[in-house]
Amino acid sequence: MGKFKFMNKRSLKYGTNSIVLIVAVIAIAIVVNLLVGMGNFRLDLTSAKLYSISEQSKDIVKKIKKEVTIYGLFDNATIPGGSEYREITNLINEYKDLGVKVKYVDPDKDPGTLTSLDPQKTLGLTKGDFVVKSGNKVRRLGAQDLYGQSNQQTGRTYSAEPLITGAIKFVASDVTPVAYFVEGHNELSLKNDLNQVSKILQSNNLEVKSLSLLTEKNIPEDCHLLVFASPQKDLTDEEKIKLDAYVKKNGKIIFLFDSLESNDKLTNFEDSLSYFNIGFNYDKVKENDSNRHLPNDDYALIASLTENDINKAFAGANYPVFMPDSRSINILKNQKDWLTNTQLITTTNKAESTDIVGGKVNKGPFNLAVAAEVSGGSKVLVFGNSKFLSDKALASQYGTYFQYGTNYFLTTVVNWMQDKTDEQTISSKVVIPKALTVTESQTKVLSIVLIGVLPLLILGCGLFVWSRRRHL
Repeated sequence: MGKFKFMNKRSLKYGTNSIVLIVAVIAIAIVVNLLVGMGNFRLDLTSAKLYSISEQSKDIVKKIKKEVTIYGLFDNATIPGGSEYREITNLINEYKDLGVKVKYVDPDKDPGTLTSLDPQKTLGLTKGDFVVKSGNKVRRLGAQDLYGQSNQQTGRTYSAEPLITGAIKFVASDVTPVAYFVEGHNELSLKNDLNQVSKILQSNNLEVKSLSLLTEKNIPEDCHLLVFASPQKDLTDEEKIKLDAYVKKNGKIIFLFDSLESNDKLTNFEDSLSYFNIGFNYDKVKENDSNRHLPNDDYALIASLTENDINKAFAGANYPVFMPDSRSINILKNQKDWLTNTQLITTTNKAESTDIVGGKVNKGPFNLAVAAEVSGGSKVLVFGNSKFLSDKALASQYGTYFQYGTNYFLTTVVNWMQDKTDEQTISSKVVIPKALTVTESQTKVLSIVLIGVLPLLILGCGLFVWSRRRHL
C-alpha cells in the first residue's frame, strides 16, 4: 500500500510538471502573438525582399513634395490574410511611412468613387483596382499587373514595387517624357512583344506610345525618345528624311538590330547611322570562350560591359548581358571632332562572326552595343540584339539572365539618354520556384522511409516512453 502511494506521488509530480510546461508554452505563444499583432510587426524573410520596398523607392518617394494618395477600390477589411491582395496591401502600407496617403473605398458602398477619380471615364476603373492620384494626375494599377503573371517553370515577375513607385513618380511629375516605338518595318510589337519593357519604362516616368513614320507627317514634338526594336525592312526615303530631320533637332534614338537570315539590306538605316560613325554587319556572332556562352550553344553568348562613364553604374560588377544570336556593330574610322563614340558591350577576343551571305568568317572581338553623342546635341544607342527585351525571352527559362539586359537597357535609357547621371531606377523582382528533382529509385527510397521506417520509429519511441512511464 505504501509503495502504491509512493508511485502515485511520483506520477503526480511528473504529470504536474508536464501540464505546467504545456500551459507555459501556450501562454508564451499567446503573448507573443498579441505583441506582434499590437505592434503590426512584419519580417520579410524572402531572399529578394519581395514584400519590402527598396532603398531606391524610398529615395524617390522621399524627394516628392506633392501630396500623393493611393486608393484601393475595395473593402480592405474583407481581404483574407495570405491572399494576393493582402501581399499588395502589406507592401502599400510601407509607403504610408514615407508620407503617402492610403485609402480603401468600396465602390459598391460609395458609388461616386469611380466618377470622382475618373470623371472622363478614360481609365476604365473597376472594383478591385488600385489608383494613384496627385492633383489632377491619376494612374490606374490593375491588381493582376501588380501581382505579376506566374509560370510554373520560370516563376513569377513581381512588379508591384516598380509599378507603384512609378505611378507615384508619374502623378507627382510636372512633365512626363514620351518614348515612341516605331512600327511599319516588322518591328517587335509594343502591344504583343514588349509589354514588360513598356511597363518598366512607364514605371520610370516615361510614357510609351507607338508611331508610324509612314503615316505621321513628322515625328511628334513631344517625342523624347525614338526606338526601333528589331526592324526587318529598310526605311523608305520619306521615312529617312523624317528621321534625319529629328536627329538634327537633337533627337535621341535607340536602334536594336537583330541578325537576320536574309539578303535584304537596310541601306537607309546604314546611311542615317553613318552620321554617327556607326555601322552594322550582316552577320551572326558566336563566342568561342566557353565561359562566355551557354553549354552546347556558341551563339548563346554572354557579353561583357566595357568600363566607361555610361556604364559606370555597373562598374566592377562583372555584369553579364545575355545576347543570343547577335549581329556585330562597327564604329567607323572617320574623324569628327563634334562626335563621341563609346563601346558599351563587347565579346572576347576569341569570338567569331559568320557573314549571313557568303559565309565568310571574321575574327573578334566585336562590339554588340555602341553609343554616339553629338556635342551638345543628339544621342544614339545601337544594339546588335533585341531579344533580351522581348516578353518571350523574359518569360523563358533564361528569363532571369535576360533580365540583366533589360535592367541595363533601362538604366542607360533613364540616365544617359535623358542627360541624368544618378536617376534611380526600379525593376521588377523575379520569384523563381525552387524544385527538388529526384530519380525514380530515390522516390522509392523516400517512400519506404516516409511510409514505413519513420512511422515505425515514432511508434517505437512512443512505446519506449510509455514503458518507462509505466514503471514510475
